[in-house]
Amino acid sequence: MIDKYLVVAIVFAACILLIIYTQLGDSKKEDKTLSFKEKLQKEFPNYTIVERNQNLIICREGHNPRIPEELVLIRIDPEQNKNLRNSGKMLIATYSKQPSIREIRKDTVHYL
Repeated sequence: MIDKYLVVAIVFAACILLIIYTQLGDSKKEDKTLSFKEKLQKEFPNYTIVERNQNLIICREGHNPRIPEELVLIRIDPEQNKNLRNSGKMLIATYSKQPSIREIRKDTVHYL
């Protein structure tokens, strides 16, 4: 009888350790010191990240090297809910709080 409880306790402890490992393993110390703009630049190295009027814009070099082609505008506004809308070829993504890089990648997959 005790053996069954021991096996269940070992499996339960292994599950808890696996959960802790997966949750703590993703966060790196170097990422904690980076600003949101730097994190975006690290995640999207082929694009240029421009900060304009407290908004972040993901751009790529267009036909004119002085004027980059704006692809995604990221706006953080605590007064609004998450909102994704198109403006021509550009995606305007509004978030109520700073989004995760995973969420941005998921939302912008069709534009980048």
